[in-house]
Amino acid sequence: MPKPQERDLDQTRVIFTAWLDAQLDGATDLDVKLLGGPENTGFSNETLSFNVSYELDGAKINTGMVLRFYPEGFFVFPDYDIHKQFLIMQKLADHDIKVPNVLWYEPSDEVFGTSFYVMEMASGDAPSDNPPFHQEGWVADSPEDVRERIWWGWVEQMAKVHQVDISNGDFEFLNRPKLSEDYLDQELNYYFNFHDWAMEGEAHPVADQAREWLKVNKPKPTQSSILWGDCRCANIMYDPDGQVSAVLDWEMASLGDPCMDLAWGIAIDDCNSKGVHVERLSGFPGPVATIAKWEALTGFSADDFDYYYILALYKFTVIMVKVVRKLEHYEIMPMGMNAHINNHVTPMLESKLKEL
Repeated sequence: MPKPQERDLDQTRVIFTAWLDAQLDGATDLDVKLLGGPENTGFSNETLSFNVSYELDGAKINTGMVLRFYPEGFFVFPDYDIHKQFLIMQKLADHDIKVPNVLWYEPSDEVFGTSFYVMEMASGDAPSDNPPFHQEGWVADSPEDVRERIWWGWVEQMAKVHQVDISNGDFEFLNRPKLSEDYLDQELNYYFNFHDWAMEGEAHPVADQAREWLKVNKPKPTQSSILWGDCRCANIMYDPDGQVSAVLDWEMASLGDPCMDLAWGIAIDDCNSKGVHVERLSGFPGPVATIAKWEALTGFSADDFDYYYILALYKFTVIMVKVVRKLEHYEIMPMGMNAHINNHVTPMLESKLKEL
């Protein structure tokens, strides 16, 4: 039976302690305790958290640190760039965006057999994906005013990302010119290639139809910004009162029409409520109010929202193919259920295509 990549956690702590000792020049009494991996990081131990204490220049320091590895084993995405994640958080910290403080990036595989970066641990909790936060958990248990604050906190942080100036070239590392010169074509080509790679020659009737629709109906964007990528409430840490404490998960970051982020956040929220036959919690603003607020905060247009909503559902459909195949690969989900095609996302995409 194949098993997910598992690290020897005690050995990892010992190695990390030695590596950290070399980074903290002049520190004494270094003590590192493993806290574990966040609940929703999956089953490959790609992220571990530690409590770190030491003395430096006469001061006693006690802090949390998160260690994130380049993933090993079964890949959901065709590629994975943790240096990009490190860089974007490092740069966005100067723009009043609540990213975690990144500390070090280690490009070599000599320490852990793979590259990694270290960041300060953020406080708070993220809304759950599984089970969906509209169904149960701390968000469902919170009053309506906290839920509303959670949603607007997402919109406000997203808007700040979109308002960062990209004209000076500081974020050119997010550009993907090998895919196309045009930002939208970069995204489309990436996911069209992802689609082929994931399906391995098998037909996916709904995704295949969506791909053709996206080609035929492609708009001509007149606006561009940083794209957060996996831009949604579940990738934010919140304090109990609903205030944002940290903005996370920059794996899908790129450049393009900022309306793409807006549509992604709303589409994924729909999939994780209506898509699983769960009523959306009261207190969360709807799409009309959300779009209006985002336009007011950014000055950008949501005229192409419907196109980007379809694109979001298409991307999620393609990602789900590999998510299910990974679960099957590790025998967490039985083979033969056709769940890589028949899941909660595909009907949402099929329904939206019929509407348009």
